[in-house]
Amino acid sequence: MKALRSLAILLSITAIGSLLLLFARRLIYPYDLEWMEGGMLCHALRIVRGLPIYAPPSVDFVPYLYTALYPAVVAVLAKVFGLGYILGRLISIVGFLSALTFGYVFCRREGGSRATALAAMAIVAGAFAPCGAWYDLARPDSLFLGLVTGGLIVGYSKRESHLGVAIAAALMVAAFFTKQTASPFMVALGIVLLVVHFRTLPTYVATLAALGLPLLWLLNHQSDGWFWTYVFKLHQRHDFYPVRAFVGTPAQLIAIIGPALLTIPWALARRRSSGLWFATFIGLTGTAAACLGFGTQWAFTNAFIPGVFFLSIAIGTASGRLVSRIDMGKGEAPPRLRGAVVYVLLAISIALAPGALLSPLKQYAPKSWGEPDVVEGYHSNLFVPTPADRKNGDALIARLRAAPGQVMVPFHPFYSYLAGHDPKVHRMGVVDIGRANMGAPRGLADAISRQEFSLIVMDDKIDGNWQMWPGLLDHYAITDHIVGPRAVSGAMTQPKYVLTPTAPTDSLANPELQ
Repeated sequence: MKALRSLAILLSITAIGSLLLLFARRLIYPYDLEWMEGGMLCHALRIVRGLPIYAPPSVDFVPYLYTALYPAVVAVLAKVFGLGYILGRLISIVGFLSALTFGYVFCRREGGSRATALAAMAIVAGAFAPCGAWYDLARPDSLFLGLVTGGLIVGYSKRESHLGVAIAAALMVAAFFTKQTASPFMVALGIVLLVVHFRTLPTYVATLAALGLPLLWLLNHQSDGWFWTYVFKLHQRHDFYPVRAFVGTPAQLIAIIGPALLTIPWALARRRSSGLWFATFIGLTGTAAACLGFGTQWAFTNAFIPGVFFLSIAIGTASGRLVSRIDMGKGEAPPRLRGAVVYVLLAISIALAPGALLSPLKQYAPKSWGEPDVVEGYHSNLFVPTPADRKNGDALIARLRAAPGQVMVPFHPFYSYLAGHDPKVHRMGVVDIGRANMGAPRGLADAISRQEFSLIVMDDKIDGNWQMWPGLLDHYAITDHIVGPRAVSGAMTQPKYVLTPTAPTDSLANPELQ
């Protein structure tokens, strides 16, 4: 059994070490790793400039459909360190590593084994690719994960302390104002407190209300109702795909995590404890959050993160209880064969976590499941921008900097800022309000018809969606095709079309004929 334990530890160190190396390689890249990173930095830029995030949609800005704590944190720190991708990504890396630390500590304490706790967190690290290559992006997901994990672990560990439960509630409120996905975990912790120590439940609920409700009212009041429109109402306009949510997502979570999931029912049958029941419950809550997230229109595989992460905490707790002497009689040890089987299951899951089971699943699964394209193996170079990407980005920024007046780069508006121009609306904002039948952002059609932009750069993903930009091809012509820096996480997209104002006598430029 010692050899198998050593193998699981070696694989764990390899998985976590590979992820940290990948973070370091991606951190200093000066352009979008994922096509919405720059748009999130534009949120922080507006806060730095004293401008509202939740305001009527305009040619200047339409917010993403998230709560605003992440860009607020970026904005505060930007006053000291400067606004840029490195700062945004470092916040996410700290959030993710905080979540791993909370998870390891909980699994170690409740399971009783350092090796199984490490292996459980290695499964999460190994799932970087099938979870969208997302952990280190300048997006709110990892900060949300760190805050909600801290809230859950503190809330359970300090369940008999009113102060501890109040701190947990504060972390949950912070998690909600980072990303609304915190909502089911807020409820889940309340249910746990009701069952295991109901005397502190009023403190938990009162703290949630005292901190959360005034903030909700203030944000909505100051924005004349636009806050609620963006973070709630527009979400309701997105389609939902039940089969993809409740059939495809669980199947894909099982394929990502692998056979180590078997340790959870095994331990519940043989070595159950209150900590294991709690870990299992939050694992199911994370799975439900993943199902709801991935079942929503335009969702990407980052929606799997809560499912993978919180199921892995349950695995670490269950595996530890199966192999350790915790709660056993003095001198009593678990059966040797049991430990061997547990470490084999963990080792296989660490090896499979990069998505090795997803490709065959995709081959046989129905299209309605919404299977992701998954790169197998640990942290492929496909997720690291090349020197050519950096060179192409430098060339694009130089071209934007040389352009007089205003420019518009809808897929990457932060590039305008890097080139010394004011950023304009992100393409995702145009899609969101268009889907809600709110029309085009205020001033967009006028700005295009008046040819206010000396240069417009569109990505290759604009093909088939030119109609979302009113009058664009009547007043601008495609005058060049470029190869811009690629997005290596999330949707694969890169700048392609350069448009400049047409003369009054110019005819319509049809991109399909270029």
